[in-house]
Amino acid sequence: MALSLRKIIERGWLTALLNYLIKREELSVRLKYIGDVKLGRVEFGDLAISTYYAIKYATKCWPKLPDELARTASRFPNPQEAFSWLLTALSLASYACRLQASGNRVSIDVSLERVGLEVNGVPAVFNTHCVNADDIAEVFAGAEFLESNYEVPEVLSGLRGREVVDVGANVGDTALYFVLNGARKVIAVEPLPNVAKCAEENVRLSGATDKVKVLNAALSNEPVGVPCDYDVLSSRYFSTLKGSGPCKVPGITLGDLLNMVDDPYLLKMDCEGCEAQVILGPERERLRAFEHIIFEAHPRTTGVSNDKLLASLKELGFECRPLGHGSKLDASTYYCKNLTSKTA
Repeated sequence: MALSLRKIIERGWLTALLNYLIKREELSVRLKYIGDVKLGRVEFGDLAISTYYAIKYATKCWPKLPDELARTASRFPNPQEAFSWLLTALSLASYACRLQASGNRVSIDVSLERVGLEVNGVPAVFNTHCVNADDIAEVFAGAEFLESNYEVPEVLSGLRGREVVDVGANVGDTALYFVLNGARKVIAVEPLPNVAKCAEENVRLSGATDKVKVLNAALSNEPVGVPCDYDVLSSRYFSTLKGSGPCKVPGITLGDLLNMVDDPYLLKMDCEGCEAQVILGPERERLRAFEHIIFEAHPRTTGVSNDKLLASLKELGFECRPLGHGSKLDASTYYCKNLTSKTA
């Protein structure tokens, strides 16, 4: 995997790799056609995974693609922005080619203004300024070394025509992933106003406004104050439990969300701490309505151990297993199946 980085890194790849292995937080490399960029550990890891899979899969479909993507990225005036675009494009291209190998009709759509793919006539398109490359890599790239948080066969096999509640929707990446995999309806909850607008923009570009409803709200029983213009690239780490701001967004409860769907198939929670309030709170019994739950746990943020959350879900009839740690510190992801549902 590390050797694959040499395809797009002109200088500094070995030093960066060694610094990554000794857990340095910031790494410097020179990307082909793009220039010098500084990467965090997570970004470097995502770049390694995405490049590896782009070479392993995407070059089978489009042999010159990685090089062409790097050339396109060089047209960005800011090398750091070019890196984010390149990582997003590599991740989506790898995913597209894996799907094509399975017999799907797939194409990719990349320009300086947008990046996306289309699967069997269903597009997922992202505005260049409304995307978080780390999340795209985690959701779409897939890896033998890092199990995807959402590529869960038990979930995807029954998703077509079903409904999803997506709490912590960010820029709409997971919502559009679920649509690509057949979801009929997704309720996408995102508390940060500017990030929710990005989700709406990406849903619009994807022609999915009839399938995805974006709610600028926080999972809470009362309104919550949040920053009005939070950095989109940092938004994946924002928690309403530890951050606040002058913009008031409405609170929305699990009961409210269940009233918006007729067929609660999947609940996804990546909300930097609100999962504990849901799993242990007064509405916990309502979780039984879902056939599947995928959630990220943040014990350092909530002060609640993962074992306590899993014990509560077990009492409700769910069987859970870990999906891995993803690319976030202080975060473990779990998949839980409702053993009491009619389809279990």
